[in-house]
Amino acid sequence: MANLAQKFLTICLSATVGFSTFGCVETKFSQCQKIIEITKNIAKESQNNRQTTDIKKVLQMADTFEETAEEMKNLRIQDEKLMQYQIGFAEVYRGNAQATREFVDALQKKDIAKAKLTQKRVQQIGKKEQELVSNMNSYCQGN
Repeated sequence: MANLAQKFLTICLSATVGFSTFGCVETKFSQCQKIIEITKNIAKESQNNRQTTDIKKVLQMADTFEETAEEMKNLRIQDEKLMQYQIGFAEVYRGNAQATREFVDALQKKDIAKAKLTQKRVQQIGKKEQELVSNMNSYCQGN
C-alpha cells in the first residue's frame, strides 16, 4: 500500500506541473491539492511504520488511518467529481483502520482464518485505492 501511495504522490506531483502548463481552473487545482496533501501525509506515515512488528505501533497506525479518514471527510470540496474521490479516500482510510484492528485481533487470538480473511479485505481496499488514484489523477490533469 505504501508503494501505491508513493506512486500516487509521484503521479500527483506530475499533475501539479501539468496544471501550470495547461492552465487548469485554479479552484479545481487547489481542491486537488487539498486531497493530495492528505494522501501524501498518510503515505509518509504508512511508509515510516511499514516494517514494524510492535502491536502498539500498528494500532496507532490504525488510529492514524481513522484520523486521516476524518480529515479527508472534513475537507471543503465544492467540485462534485472531487467530492466522490474525497469520500472514496475517506472510506479507504477508514477501511484500512478497521482491517488493521481486526488483523491485530485475529493475530492475538491466533485466528488464522480471520487473519486471512482480513488480508483479502485489505487487498480489495488496495484495489479500490488504485482505482481512486488513477481516476483522480486523470481528472485532476484534465482541462
